[in-house]
Amino acid sequence: MILNTNNRDKILQIAFLLSLKNGFDRVSIKQIQKESGLAAGSIYYYFENKDEILVAMFNKYVLGRVFLFKETIRNLNCPFIEKLRFIFTYSADFFNKKENGINDSIVSELNYEDYHVLSMSIYHQYPEVRPQFIEMHNDINDFYGELIQEAIENGEIRDDVEIKALIILIQSSLRGKLDLWMNQSEFSFEELVEANINMLYEAIKK
Repeated sequence: MILNTNNRDKILQIAFLLSLKNGFDRVSIKQIQKESGLAAGSIYYYFENKDEILVAMFNKYVLGRVFLFKETIRNLNCPFIEKLRFIFTYSADFFNKKENGINDSIVSELNYEDYHVLSMSIYHQYPEVRPQFIEMHNDINDFYGELIQEAIENGEIRDDVEIKALIILIQSSLRGKLDLWMNQSEFSFEELVEANINMLYEAIKK
């Protein structure tokens, strides 16, 4: 792994990549040291223990990703339905984007299925980060609410749409799409996205 970054970021990137392959609980400081080419003392200079690496990795590759997601949508100049399509495709496209903060030379090694499994395993195995997970999802829900309110005000969707109910529908559709995509190969990613987008928009269009 050839990484063009400072030592702290290198440690986090190595920990992240190893965690995607093996699960964070199976990653050791010794493995991080070997893959990064850094001395153990260099790792402990930045992080007191493995738990500190976990929190920093979570902040960089999970919370940081949400920030990028929201900022990208805010900068989109397109109808609400296209923003919905972006929401439904963003997760899978994330590892193909240069702005994801992952070195281009190893981006081909990654896929969203591994990322999702890692996120869920961290949530279940490391309760110390659960409050951040909950806060993250509440933040995303608030953001979806802003997008829906804006679409109502712009006359893009019905003005009697119940915002909370639509947020629930979007989140349920996203998670259902992910489950089908990962576990039922007869459905292509594109089919799942378009089916969900079309059904959602039929329910809310003017």
